[in-house]
Amino acid sequence: MCDRAIAGEPHGRGLYVWSRGDELRFEEPALCCLCSVAIGMTALSAWNVEEEEG
Repeated sequence: MCDRAIAGEPHGRGLYVWSRGDELRFEEPALCCLCSVAIGMTALSAWNVEEEEG
């Protein structure tokens, strides 16, 4: 996500799902520590908001 060089094993993997025409494409980029934490916290926050509204 941030184009930071990752030394050793990545701290996670993302998942991009996108389409071009009728073709569906998937990419699984490696995530650095900061990006994996940021994405995880954003997802948790969005899930908590849905729980409070529901």
